[in-house]
Amino acid sequence: MDNSLNEKPNRYTNRTAVLVLNWNKPELTMESVESLDAMEGEYDIFVIDNGSDENKRKKLIEEMKKKSATILYEKDIYGFKLDIKGINDKFYLLILLEKNYGYGKGNNYGLKLACSLGYGYSLISNNDIKIIDKNVLEELIKGIKSNKRNAWAAPKIISYNGRQHGPYEKFDFIKYSFFVYGIFYPFYFLFKKKKYENKAESILNMFNNEQLEPWWTIGCFIFFSNAAIEKINFFDENIFLYFEELVIAEKFKQKAFMLKYLPNISVFHEHNYGADGYNFKKKYIEINSLLYFYKNYRYYNLFKLYLAKISMALYLLIYRPLILIAKWKKGNIKKAN
Repeated sequence: MDNSLNEKPNRYTNRTAVLVLNWNKPELTMESVESLDAMEGEYDIFVIDNGSDENKRKKLIEEMKKKSATILYEKDIYGFKLDIKGINDKFYLLILLEKNYGYGKGNNYGLKLACSLGYGYSLISNNDIKIIDKNVLEELIKGIKSNKRNAWAAPKIISYNGRQHGPYEKFDFIKYSFFVYGIFYPFYFLFKKKKYENKAESILNMFNNEQLEPWWTIGCFIFFSNAAIEKINFFDENIFLYFEELVIAEKFKQKAFMLKYLPNISVFHEHNYGADGYNFKKKYIEINSLLYFYKNYRYYNLFKLYLAKISMALYLLIYRPLILIAKWKKGNIKKAN
């Protein structure tokens, strides 16, 4: 069966739906929308409110009304009609979901609607993204079109202190489950960390010089061919948060689709990973998402999964609190999330 994307279904246009997921941060979301507005190209912006608190939602509605946005409730999504071929100016849509469905399912509402309306592409953008290169969207489209197997694309992601996030090589089960975030963390920290970091830097340079094809990328700013995302049935909604990009990468690889990385264009991701504190719930969700990925997309046996779970649990309960205590003493972390 040929899964080529060279010929898109006739119902798709060349227009892009830009999806921005919001949860209780209307001000930040609107700042990001204003930045996204500066992009060149043919696109419309869908803000998806993932069950925000009432006051926060009211604020977001007020701000989106200033842009003459159409307000769409969850129950009305799949009956919504729009002639995108007749759009001359930018169209704004605010989708109000009934509760917080997480990253994957929340974005799926936007992705599925974009596909049903005939958008050829979807751009998922976190609400803390700022546009650096105004031609980023047009370059992403060119990147997708440069190879019939390209299903998704991403620019260079620049974050706090000029740090670059992604793209990445194939996820290493042993490295992350037993060393970086596992039972052998002390050994990793004392003897392996510098080696791993140097290797990661070398691989990143190869990605940036287009000498190597990345396996996956961070999900804060990713661009999809809607024909491709529809073929793999969108995001896996069993994952509430974290590692959705790993799953997408595996699903695309199973269809022989590729990620196109464009290192010559950039966006800024405001999130400061170094300021993260000790949030047990978030880290617990992260570990369970990773275990779900191992089980359902790497097909590891129960024994291997059990060892990984024990290893990462020890890191979470013992090593990470010690790491954060040390950072607090040095003043590197102001407060826990």
